[in-house]
Amino acid sequence: MKALPINISYFYLFLSIVGGSLTFYFVWLGMQEQNGHFDVLQFVQSTWTSYYAKSLTFDFWTGTTAGTFFMIVEGYQLQMKKVWLFILLTFLIGYAFAFPLFLFFRHKKMNPRI
Repeated sequence: MKALPINISYFYLFLSIVGGSLTFYFVWLGMQEQNGHFDVLQFVQSTWTSYYAKSLTFDFWTGTTAGTFFMIVEGYQLQMKKVWLFILLTFLIGYAFAFPLFLFFRHKKMNPRI
């Protein structure tokens, strides 16, 4: 496999930081609207408020499901340690954080010299 001219793994790490930060930021804004409380039911219901929201919700869940299976299969094929941690991070923080972080560690595993 030919190496890229740049170290793409750090781009994945950057995306993970951005994804995690924006996820937390918008959850924090939502909590401010709820007097500092996170309302799980309102959060879930907000994803179904319009056809546009439903479109994004199904897009997210389809991509997340495929990406989660990719993380599990690829992680075990590459014998990456603690693959389960990326799945846990998906649920605790967000997919926009966990998947690019997985790609960062996957790239490091595939290219140990970088």
